[in-house]
Amino acid sequence: MHPQQHGFLQRSHMSLRLKLALLRRSPPTSHNQLEALSQAVANKGGEVQNVWAFIDGTVRECCRPDGDERQRTVFNGHKRRHAVKYQTLVTPDGIISHAFGPIEGRRHDLTILRQSKLESVIAADTRFRGFVIYGDPAYGYSDQLASPFGGARLTAAQREVNKSISRVRISVEWSFGQVLQYWPIVDFKKKSRIGNSPIAKMYKVAVLLTNCITCDRGRNTNSAYFGLPPPTLEEYLHVNM
Repeated sequence: MHPQQHGFLQRSHMSLRLKLALLRRSPPTSHNQLEALSQAVANKGGEVQNVWAFIDGTVRECCRPDGDERQRTVFNGHKRRHAVKYQTLVTPDGIISHAFGPIEGRRHDLTILRQSKLESVIAADTRFRGFVIYGDPAYGYSDQLASPFGGARLTAAQREVNKSISRVRISVEWSFGQVLQYWPIVDFKKKSRIGNSPIAKMYKVAVLLTNCITCDRGRNTNSAYFGLPPPTLEEYLHVNM
């Protein structure tokens, strides 16, 4: 492997652990990219202003582990199965920009968000001021996060906003599906036994390679839906090839 390629793979793996690829670009490029991403969401009818990415948790089933305590830790009551969870951030250009985990399957999405320190990473960079990521109601509201209006007495306007962004947010599921389509091994629970299989590395490498395929092809379902091409492979890998 060429030294530049090897160096990029190391850097990209680190970005998938905690940081956003956008944070590594120069300020003007990053800000322009954020504007393009948020405009793509608005162009599809999303009525929440300045949404540049969608956050969600994905549950990856694993074998039932040995030991009662370990079984309780990874048992996901909502899905009724033993699993681990990952937090991901998907942008309208079709890139999974952030993947954090794995975390025990029983953990709440908000708990995972706090452990990831994603909000603090974004808040510390002034280029992200005025832009938000959007998630389900569990994530609440902050300067960095937005979620649907809640409560039993929503106005007609609030219901319409929720409906508009919900239609757009479904795109995050397409990215999960794409990873599994390319790399079915990460969805095969018989091969995902905690302690015996490198579950964390398997899924993160699958995400990284999926992003590379998207960049190399110049599109995927997400980017086509939003009409926003992904970065080139060279831009994504931060190398000259």
